[in-house]
Amino acid sequence: MTTVFASAGGGILTPVVHAAEKTLSEKEAIALAQKQLTMLSEYKLRDAEFVDGIEMLWGKSIWYTSWDKENGGSLGVQQDATSGKIWKYEYLGEEQDLDANQKKLTEDQAFQVATQFLKQVATEEERSRLSKPNEYPDSEIFYTRDKQGIDVNFTRIENGIPFLENGFRLIVGNDGEVIYFERRWTEGKLPDASKVIEITEAEKKWDEGAFPTFLNKDMASVSRKESEPYQLVYEFQSNDPQFVDAITGKMLDSYGQVAKERKIQPLGKTVPPSTEERKLITKDEAQKIAEQQLKKLPGTYLSNGRVIESGSGSDPKVWFFEFTSQPGEGKKSDTVKIGIDASGYLVQYNVNQKNRSREESKKIEKGITWEQAQESARKLVQTFYSDQLGIIYAVDYAPSEERIKEIWENDEPYEIEFGYLINGVPAGDSSIFQVNVDAETGEVVDLYNHLYNLGPSGDSSLPPKNEDAIDLNAAKKVVKENKKLMLTYFHPKVRGSNGIMKMLEQPLLVYRYVGEKGLVTADGKWHSFTKERKQ
Repeated sequence: MTTVFASAGGGILTPVVHAAEKTLSEKEAIALAQKQLTMLSEYKLRDAEFVDGIEMLWGKSIWYTSWDKENGGSLGVQQDATSGKIWKYEYLGEEQDLDANQKKLTEDQAFQVATQFLKQVATEEERSRLSKPNEYPDSEIFYTRDKQGIDVNFTRIENGIPFLENGFRLIVGNDGEVIYFERRWTEGKLPDASKVIEITEAEKKWDEGAFPTFLNKDMASVSRKESEPYQLVYEFQSNDPQFVDAITGKMLDSYGQVAKERKIQPLGKTVPPSTEERKLITKDEAQKIAEQQLKKLPGTYLSNGRVIESGSGSDPKVWFFEFTSQPGEGKKSDTVKIGIDASGYLVQYNVNQKNRSREESKKIEKGITWEQAQESARKLVQTFYSDQLGIIYAVDYAPSEERIKEIWENDEPYEIEFGYLINGVPAGDSSIFQVNVDAETGEVVDLYNHLYNLGPSGDSSLPPKNEDAIDLNAAKKVVKENKKLMLTYFHPKVRGSNGIMKMLEQPLLVYRYVGEKGLVTADGKWHSFTKERKQ
């Protein structure tokens, strides 16, 4: 391991740690922020907010403070509410362009700036366990963010093993100032590295069990260049088996769950006609479509006259129509909302949405299984999109037992996902839509499909058919040629309650291919997001 830091000198951060569970007061948090971030002397505090740990990725309560400068610049700061450590710092103003006489910051200069900044916000003990700047790739590099500057990543090293999800991430702006800082540091015991399988065995496991998805990638979402929106690629998706558990040898997905190759099969055979131009409809025509869709469901629904219109400018127009069910005597009626966009597509369906948002959550004592929820969601999709089933597939995914237990305890719905196919190949994350199923009753309560008309269209931007694409094994070989298999600590993000991502309770030890973030194109070339980010 190499460290870029010398022994402790003056001005080293020594956080004030109170007794267990004691939270810093607003005044104490502000004082510690000003001590660590010297630039705050040029700013005026705008406001401070305490945020409970359950809302934060790392499970820590924080103080969030906002600061303003006379010239219009502003800062956002997140601090650990117990220790006062800075977890995140971000310059929120517009970055100034370089003058004609100013030279662009070099990478070495950015490293020096970042190293000095860390002396303010990280302890000597933490800094002694860091890699050289950018020695290892940032596992969560920003590909599409607007901030210009040089990314600097310090990776945490423990027992000679890199912990790619831990360390410090910084962005040094063109003016030589740190415009973004983020601390990522797992506390507690790490897995025992003495019990890992040999790297040769891990490589064999990966060769046999890693399965990147072959998909139509919306390259505009990751590229700064004007190019074809969709391209055929091999890329590891969140649920794909891609890491080898270094203790058990099992294949894991990006959530740290045991994973296997996912099946992608259309829900049926019906395929809509391909049209380059879509006729825009009126509100009255949209209401007729909404009424026709409801006739596919059992029971009778009457319009209650309430209509909401959304979308303006470049945003697609959507009309939301409310209907009331007509149940038998003594039964409670339901309020159903149907969203139809200007192209005539059903993009949203809700049952009793307002009532559910006002109800207090209760623990589910006896609910349905994940498989039953999938079947309920599938039936509704087959009902509403009966003419599209040849281009829709159910996302092959099942949450962990821990997550299902959490869903029952918090009275959350099961979130079932579906996606679209282009020429039989998934259209990627940009086409995924969600159906929510009540985990107690099995009733579908929500369907959100607002990206429907952005993906599988018949326009010329769609990729060619996949006859000439390389096969899976050839794609994996390209990955191996551009990355290195390494033993690393791994702390995945998992899906938590109410859509909030959180960290697993304990990190893992995995073998994974480490290197530039990227994907394999259908012609067998490596496409590096990291290099693209630097251009």
